[in-house]
Amino acid sequence: MIKIGFEPHKVISHSKSALFSALILCATLVYFFSVTETSDEIYQKIHTFFIVTVVLGVALMTYLKMFSSFISISIIYISYIIINNMRYAYGEDYIFSAGYNIWIMLIIPNLLLTNCFVSSKIIKKYWSLFFIFIFLETSIMEKLQNQSIDADSLYFYKHIGGTNYPFLCISVISILYLLISYISKGKILLAKTLFSSISIALAVYFSDKLLAYSLFFWGSVLIECAISLYYIFYVKYKDEELDIANCNQYIYDAKKKYPLKYCLVLMKIDEYERLLKRFGHHKTILLKKMFVNRIIKNNPDVKIYNYQKDSLIMTFMNVNVNECFNIAEEIRRSIAKSIFIFNENNHLQLTVSQSVSEKKRSDTDAYSVLQRAENSLQKACKFTGNISVKA
Repeated sequence: MIKIGFEPHKVISHSKSALFSALILCATLVYFFSVTETSDEIYQKIHTFFIVTVVLGVALMTYLKMFSSFISISIIYISYIIINNMRYAYGEDYIFSAGYNIWIMLIIPNLLLTNCFVSSKIIKKYWSLFFIFIFLETSIMEKLQNQSIDADSLYFYKHIGGTNYPFLCISVISILYLLISYISKGKILLAKTLFSSISIALAVYFSDKLLAYSLFFWGSVLIECAISLYYIFYVKYKDEELDIANCNQYIYDAKKKYPLKYCLVLMKIDEYERLLKRFGHHKTILLKKMFVNRIIKNNPDVKIYNYQKDSLIMTFMNVNVNECFNIAEEIRRSIAKSIFIFNENNHLQLTVSQSVSEKKRSDTDAYSVLQRAENSLQKACKFTGNISVKA
């Protein structure tokens, strides 16, 4: 029996993906508290660095098609401009203006909405609607600002630093949500949003100090840019959700590292779409993790790669197709005998189908070996499941 659920031992490994974000935030904090005297010259330099980083970040995220990061940087920049305008319009009393108090409550929820609650597919297809949404918020804020809402009213009862109570509550709830989501999933982009939001919260809290205000806003944009670049590099050769290599890594390994003789096993989870509809994406990913862990435990020499959402690639060095077929059959039977436990009401027995393909001299590249296995598996799975075939 294999129980599927939260893996506490993964928390430490998850923390590695948050390292860069934490380092940037810590660097800004150390600099802020180490500076004893501030001047307009230092503020202007940081202000300039912030603007340059925003321009480069927007251009780079557009080129890389990282639309969620593009929108996040835009939200941070718009917030920076709005708060600066409030500062210039009201002087030291800006923290009592309705516009400032309303807008600071919107910053972190906007980042949360962009990075957590809206899928990347929707962002790519309707990213322009997010700007309409942001400008609608600014219009509503301007309307309420013109109504001369009293900052000492029920909405903005008391200030702590440059923040009001609603902002503090929203920030704490949002950051806790991001922290819990990150601990449970360990995604790099969740870590980025978490530390970027903390940096924004610090910027608002210390907004009465020009250096802190510009420094922490700049730190937030640096986190967005640096971690987005790291993410692009990371996911090129690794599947983030399963924490294993992907098909690109297989192609690279086969070209650079594999011996002339190796075999490939393409494993497909039977009735995957039914599982996905019943249990959702997150628990189905946990299921694939259990497959991977069980295979590695019984076959420590195997190399496993994620291929598609319902399939994995396994490679075995210096074995012929018959030997590899026997190993694949053992793996298939082991999985078919296992009971996977999602919760007390869901005990599942699942099956997989596999195709074994051997590297031949006629194969032009590693993809040819994979393609032969895939074609064979597609033909076999038209009629039945829970089988192993030779390509």
